[in-house]
Order: sequence, then C-alpha cells, then structure tokens
Amino acid sequence: MWHRKEDTDILDIDLNGFKGEQLKLRIDNARILTISGERSLDDNNKWSRFCKQIKLAENIKVNDISFELNGGILSIVIPKKPEILSMSISLAPQVLQMGQPEMTTTTENAGVWRLEIDKNMVVEVGVVLVFLLLWFGVCMKCLYGK
Repeated sequence: MWHRKEDTDILDIDLNGFKGEQLKLRIDNARILTISGERSLDDNNKWSRFCKQIKLAENIKVNDISFELNGGILSIVIPKKPEILSMSISLAPQVLQMGQPEMTTTTENAGVWRLEIDKNMVVEVGVVLVFLLLWFGVCMKCLYGK
C-alpha cells in the first residue's frame, strides 16, 4: 500500500512470515527498485518466492531510501527532491523604464521580463502590484479601446 506525501512516498508490503535475512532490496543504474525474497515453507523443499520491481521517478533521492521490517510489514521510505516552480511574465520594455511606468498602446511592443520563483522564494509585493496594474490597463484597453 502506498502512502504519498509531498516530500516522501512510503510503500508498505505485507510480508508476514519473512525474516529480514530472507529479503533483498536493490536499485540498479536504470533507477529500478527490485524487492525480492524467498523462504522455505516446510521440510519438503517447498519455497515461497516473490519479486517486485518499481521504476523510480527522477525526483527521488535514491541514496536516501530506507526500509524497515516490523511485524511482518516491510516499509520502504522513498524521499523526494523538492520541486522548483517557475513562472514567466512578459511586459513591454518601455514599461520597465526608470520612474513612472507608461502604458503601451499596442501589443507589438511586447518584450520579455522574467520572474522565476521556487517554493522557498518570496515575491515582493511591489512586483505583484506592478503586474496587476499593467494587466488592468491592458484589460481596459481591450474593453474600451482607449
């Protein structure tokens, strides 16, 4: 059973009857997690075997994967790398002049101004206000043609 969180996935597998020394966990260069195990069922050479393979995503911290066998449940903790969000905003270059911003009268003058953020970065209120004011001006231009 999978338990998914923002920074970690946990996979719980019921392996009642297996001991830690009867299990193998391996991650190969193709980022495939292989979980396997085998144990003897009785004295008549009967065995219980299993093998499960899981392709790990690119955002997984492979070196930080851990596991624990407790009460017949194998718990595999798979930590994730933090995600980076990005956003782009396009504004006319004339608007980015020093001093008071001017409203452009055509959309042909669109230049590029980039604002890139991630989850750990705070966007200043002033940047957001400038963007909202410019957006309002463009909407008014579209609605009223002035």
